[in-house]
Amino acid sequence: MMNLNAGKLWRILILSAIIWFGGAERFPLSQVIAEPTANNCDRNLETLTASLLKDLPNYANRVIQRTKDLDREVIDNYIISAGRANFVPLNLPNLQYEPIDSQSPEQIFFTVLERQYSDRQVREIQTYHWLFLTPSDSGWRMVMMFSRFGNESELRPPTPPRETSNGILGQGVQLWLRDCRAGKIK
Repeated sequence: MMNLNAGKLWRILILSAIIWFGGAERFPLSQVIAEPTANNCDRNLETLTASLLKDLPNYANRVIQRTKDLDREVIDNYIISAGRANFVPLNLPNLQYEPIDSQSPEQIFFTVLERQYSDRQVREIQTYHWLFLTPSDSGWRMVMMFSRFGNESELRPPTPPRETSNGILGQGVQLWLRDCRAGKIK
């Protein structure tokens, strides 16, 4: 049986409709059957990360809205902006007995400004994030993410790093990368 992905099937349906309705002379076959252009996830890491950080507040705020418990009185939290990325990696030991791949994941450091609203108070909090990405055949994928929360002050430093791959920003990164691999990011 012939293996068709959704994009090829869609192009065949469009071509069939054009021919059926007699409009084939107006649409060259090459325009209908042509493969889509290269996916944005195939770009270099710096360009990809700049797009990711530009869109990340929107993706993370959607995660917040989807996971918000409306029955509980909670602090309203919103992601305002993501800062510029830093690509200088930390030297990490290779703790695998037999490495699967000689290539280490790419390390990206960035900050996020969050705003919290509660009882007539507004607080802005800067959070610190350490993201690990790796290339795959279909595009970039998230390996894991660590975060530190809280503003630095002399009285209380930010929290120690904790794994946040399934947290709000981690989910936002994963959703953005999924959309990027699907070609939905411009």
